[in-house]
Amino acid sequence: MKCAIYVRVSTDMDAQKSSIAHQRKFFEEYTKSKGWQIYKIYEDIESGRNIKNRRGLKELIKDSENEKFNIVLTKSISRFARNTLEGLHMIREFKDQHIRFITIEDGFDSEEYDEFMFTLLLSIAQKESEKMSERIRFGKMCRAKNGNYNGSIVPFGYKKIDKNKIVPAQDSSTYIVKKIFSMYLEGNGIYKIAKELNEKAYPTPSQIAGKKNSTSIWYQSSIRKIISNSFYIGNLVQNKTKTENALTGKRKKTNIDEYIYVYNNHEGIIEPIVFKEVQRKLKEKQVKKIKGKNSLFSNVLFCGKCGSKLYYKKNKNAYVCGKSNKMGKKYCTGVYVNEKLLEMYIAKDLKEVVHQSISIEKIEKSIKENHKEKNKKTKLEEINKDMAGLEEKKRRLLDFVLNNWIDDNTYVRKKKEIKSQSQLLIKERDQLIKSDHEKQKILKTTLQDLLLFKELKHMSVHKLIERICIWDDWKIHIEYGFFIEDK
Repeated sequence: MKCAIYVRVSTDMDAQKSSIAHQRKFFEEYTKSKGWQIYKIYEDIESGRNIKNRRGLKELIKDSENEKFNIVLTKSISRFARNTLEGLHMIREFKDQHIRFITIEDGFDSEEYDEFMFTLLLSIAQKESEKMSERIRFGKMCRAKNGNYNGSIVPFGYKKIDKNKIVPAQDSSTYIVKKIFSMYLEGNGIYKIAKELNEKAYPTPSQIAGKKNSTSIWYQSSIRKIISNSFYIGNLVQNKTKTENALTGKRKKTNIDEYIYVYNNHEGIIEPIVFKEVQRKLKEKQVKKIKGKNSLFSNVLFCGKCGSKLYYKKNKNAYVCGKSNKMGKKYCTGVYVNEKLLEMYIAKDLKEVVHQSISIEKIEKSIKENHKEKNKKTKLEEINKDMAGLEEKKRRLLDFVLNNWIDDNTYVRKKKEIKSQSQLLIKERDQLIKSDHEKQKILKTTLQDLLLFKELKHMSVHKLIERICIWDDWKIHIEYGFFIEDK
């Protein structure tokens, strides 16, 4: 029998790294005593709330689909999954592929126990995870109120001298922070600051922090983040926690009222008066940007050489490569194209496509087929399957209470959990159906725009054109957002 071993810890701290080693050793001895062969040991250093960032688990699931092993072994269900719906989906996939699933601490074996037992264990693991997260959040909130920094990596320009105290690093990073503020105050734009830092090869925040995926390139976003951060005048703003939807895995920021501010908490690198003036200039530029009119080809025009977006330069009435403009010719020799000439070229091409190459019959047929296909979406089938599974679980739960296998309180609690899961699935199903109808309306509107097209306007460009790639020798590739009949 070939076994896949899954081990996981939630952080990369040394103590938890040794936990990975202990888990590996345990399973090597366990499989040897059973006479089983280890196919592979899959590892993750990541939270167990969902599988989005868990590469090891994703690889395990992919290999299971290719039938590379017969058994999946893990220490406990909480190591494997703490999201009930996600865990159920994976265990069903294993069952369909005739793969046995075993957890040591919980004593769960898919050959001996049914889905209901697995659901109970998953629910317990999820509750434990939620309680632990709440305790961690409470601890961080208390630390934040006391002026202690919770992050693992301190802001660029600073260093930790003990568990709680942060001071200016007094090295190149501190000098760079001062230089950035000074340059912006002198009237240099963010892209120009980034360009100079790149030309002089100053170390970036990720390089100073020693990150594995560090980059040597300064981006505008990094500059903006630094000059907007009041940490540099001694203020500490924390509790910018992100909450996660257990079903979708999507995150959202908490309300700004929950932020914890501690003023004059540590030594600043920048004078408050300098920081205040920089914020005024930032706000002034933002207002100008909002009031300014969007260019005709904004967000659809790309450099054919490096793939970066082309940006409109009002003083030149032309588009230029974003990377070349911000970081210099060293990174891309760039593209320069006059807006009026480009408008004439695109308008001419679009008219030819509309009047010569469009098959209205095929577009209408595509709309109908698209609608049929959407109704057969795999995701919708999965939701319906999960809902049917919950109904079956509800029936079995009633049998459990009638046979006195569980008490009334457990029955009521589990019934509420099933109802809650059903409501989430119904909501997700309704959103899928609603999204399908909206896409049909967009397709029909696009068809009308094609038939009525007369001149190039901002609205028509963004409805009819997906992407335009352009090279400096006027080689242009246009991707339209509709069907074009082959000539």
